[in-house]
Amino acid sequence: MERVHKELDAIISYIKESKDYQNCLFLREKMNANTELMNKIKLVKELQKKYIRTEKEVIKEELNALQRELDEIPIYHLYNESLMRVNQMIDMVKEELNDYFEHVLN
Repeated sequence: MERVHKELDAIISYIKESKDYQNCLFLREKMNANTELMNKIKLVKELQKKYIRTEKEVIKEELNALQRELDEIPIYHLYNESLMRVNQMIDMVKEELNDYFEHVLN
């Protein structure tokens, strides 16, 4: 079991030391310093919740327009690209672990 912990720690360290993860941290820090950007992100989250509760088309249109606006902001776009790559790494590890444990337990 100790070996499994060491291997998992190594995988976590690899992800945390990756260029994409470090880029996410850097860009998130920059984004947090931009009040206007953070207000738009907060508004998107609020509209998402509101749309889920109401499913009103007018809210969806407003949400889509605001999301397009955000996607045109370079730092936000770069952050999302890096975050997507980090999430892909995590998903690959998760799938491999699931396959491993399924094989071991069956």
